[in-house]
Amino acid sequence: MSNEIKPCDCGGPECMGPEPVPWLSWKHCFHFYELRQGVVPIGNETGIAGRERLIIRVKYDHELCLLGRKQGPIVHSLTLLPKEELRVYEYDRYRRSTSATTRFSVRTSFFDMTQKVADAYHSSKADAGGSMSASSSAHSEGGGGVNLGIISIGGGSSSSSNSKTSAYFDVANVSSSFSHVAHTSSLAVESERSIVVSTFEESESGQSTARTLRNDNLCHAVTYYIRRVFEVYELSTKIVGIEIRIGDEWIEVEALPDAIKKAIRDYLKKIEIGSRHTPGVEIALPTDGLLYEAELAHCCSCDCESQVQLELEQERLRIENLNLSLEAERRQKLLDAGKLDPFEPAPPPAGP
Repeated sequence: MSNEIKPCDCGGPECMGPEPVPWLSWKHCFHFYELRQGVVPIGNETGIAGRERLIIRVKYDHELCLLGRKQGPIVHSLTLLPKEELRVYEYDRYRRSTSATTRFSVRTSFFDMTQKVADAYHSSKADAGGSMSASSSAHSEGGGGVNLGIISIGGGSSSSSNSKTSAYFDVANVSSSFSHVAHTSSLAVESERSIVVSTFEESESGQSTARTLRNDNLCHAVTYYIRRVFEVYELSTKIVGIEIRIGDEWIEVEALPDAIKKAIRDYLKKIEIGSRHTPGVEIALPTDGLLYEAELAHCCSCDCESQVQLELEQERLRIENLNLSLEAERRQKLLDAGKLDPFEPAPPPAGP
């Protein structure tokens, strides 16, 4: 009888499943879209009877791509003396101030906050004529009374001045304006989702996370720095569409007659589809995690006698480890020489 173990066969190759779907390279981006409108004066040569102007709309794509992670501000710090143990509590303000039905992820909160900031920003410009459209359908009601930090900025969009038109539709200007909105929104999300770390336990202990920190060092204190963890995104803005309103519909410029396209080009000057601007602005969004960093104190807190005793103990352990290594080497030489007799313990060291 053969004792060979046969490999498992669950039906053969015809019963095997398909190959797993391969992982794609990591590129984490999300988008906001902004629409800016203007009025294009036209002449009779365009062939549109009964019209002296056309309403134009330029569509911008604000792309936020993940660059990496970084450490945020210090939430709490504490120093543990040698052999000291302490319990700390983490309180998530966002979870304690919102109900389960109004609780969203960080990105959804950022979408919603950006919409609110943009609406407040554009509502302060009576003649702006543009609107922000964020790619989110969530509307959180659990904001907790966060101050958005909106300031009033004047400006006009429908001026016939070429210089004002160029500045209003310029992709660099639009990108810079959105960077202020995104930065304000990120600060509001950070405030809304603040985390408190304390050494005092509150009465609502069921809504906190407890951790025990311990310093196992004998002669050195340890300081713990507790920081927020942020995801950093890079902003890039691109013009993705130019449309004209004909009746109740928006028509792409490329689908219009050449005379109208020429009038639009003369109006927009250098504003073209595909123009991109990267202002070098980084937007940091908070995560739900904390980073604990431990820093060993430089100064020793032990007296000289205790420090010498520790050094002698370390020396004794080193000698014992050396003896074990030498004994293992001696036994290996006996095995290599073919001596398979039971090993005799090493003789004790000679007395004084």
